[in-house]
Amino acid sequence: MSLKWKLTGLFLVMTGLSLLLFRNGESVLKGYGFTVNPWMTFLALVLPGGLVLIYSYRLTEDVRTLQACAQRLSRGSFEQVPGLSSGAELGQLGEELNRLSRHIENLIQTAAQETHRLEALLGGMQEGVVALDHVGRVVLLNSAAEEIFSRPFAEVKHKYLVELVQDQELDRLVAEVLQGGAAALIELNIGEYIVRTQVSPILSEDGRARGAVIVCHDITELRRLEKLRTEFVANVSHELRTPLTSIKGFAETLLDGAAEEPALRERFLKIIQAESLRLQRLVEDLLTLSHIENRGVRRADGISNVQRAYEKIQPVIERYAEAKGISLNVAIPPDLPALSIGEDLLSQLMLNLLENAVKYTSGGSVWLKASTGVGEVRLEFGDTGCGIPEKSLPRIFERFFRVDKARSREQGGTGLGLSIVKHIVDGSGGKVTVQSELGKGTVFTCSLPMAL
Repeated sequence: MSLKWKLTGLFLVMTGLSLLLFRNGESVLKGYGFTVNPWMTFLALVLPGGLVLIYSYRLTEDVRTLQACAQRLSRGSFEQVPGLSSGAELGQLGEELNRLSRHIENLIQTAAQETHRLEALLGGMQEGVVALDHVGRVVLLNSAAEEIFSRPFAEVKHKYLVELVQDQELDRLVAEVLQGGAAALIELNIGEYIVRTQVSPILSEDGRARGAVIVCHDITELRRLEKLRTEFVANVSHELRTPLTSIKGFAETLLDGAAEEPALRERFLKIIQAESLRLQRLVEDLLTLSHIENRGVRRADGISNVQRAYEKIQPVIERYAEAKGISLNVAIPPDLPALSIGEDLLSQLMLNLLENAVKYTSGGSVWLKASTGVGEVRLEFGDTGCGIPEKSLPRIFERFFRVDKARSREQGGTGLGLSIVKHIVDGSGGKVTVQSELGKGTVFTCSLPMAL
């Protein structure tokens, strides 16, 4: 039975009961010669009202229970409504609230799971992602974007894009996209980053832009490598052109008649031979560097003994030092542990550093000292030569970098020796450092891992 009929019926029954009690009571009392008792009249009127009040109280309590449940639901609490006793309608309303509560709870749990999945996906992306609302305020910023823009999401949340990055061209593209424009691409310089940025609209069902997403691809390393490649090609072209020009020029001079003069012919042929050797060394260094970069220094190449590696280059370096009047001191302990680097690579590393030391030392001394550290062997290559200016130290391992270009070419250097050393040491898991004082000498220290 519906609540309205219950209340109407209760009212009619209680009213009829009151009238019946009042009339019957009055007739009975008058038949016995009694007057009407006002208290009986009052009871006949109040008793039905009391019953209605009790029922109304129960009804009010049920309504308050439903109200409290609705308030808890609005605050995110999904506690179920207890059983109600005041009527079918309120009981059904309580059941509907329970179903609504369970439904909302499921929706929130599903949304939370989707949010966690989205956060995990965005957090694992290398690209920076920025989401904007329909007026250009930041509503999402993943960890990669936080690193690129050097701003935490909490600091720029619900703020305009200009608070995140100040770039007029990006602001213009975002404004066009939010006004219904197509996706656009732009390259930005943001601090130390070079970023390829794509701005795309977030469309609603009716095709209107209700926001925009900015995807930032960090291409800093790509641009750096492109720059290195361009510089490398330019340097290689220059380094190859110089000896080739000399060989070509002196060969043409000999063909034009200089070959008839023995002294001139011998001088020119020696120059051609020296330039050919220089060209050969350059090509060999380039091939070595390319081989190391492409193949890497793999531990599968074998292990090496420092003493045996030095013995391979000993005749070459001793003759070179003797020709320049330089004292060569080598101290390699016989019980030195083996290294996890190929013996040929270790020999090349030692030859490059010792040749470099002898090349830039005049009448002084050059030394090689080996010692054992924790899990590593330290090789110290020192000289009492001209030294390296402090401002040049950060660049000495760059390809084709020369402190004194004229002197390096005069000495026959290719500008690749230290770069090869750096690649060998880094590829083996070691570390190379340099200390130098202008006019007093230079010390290179290579720390190489022991063989397991």
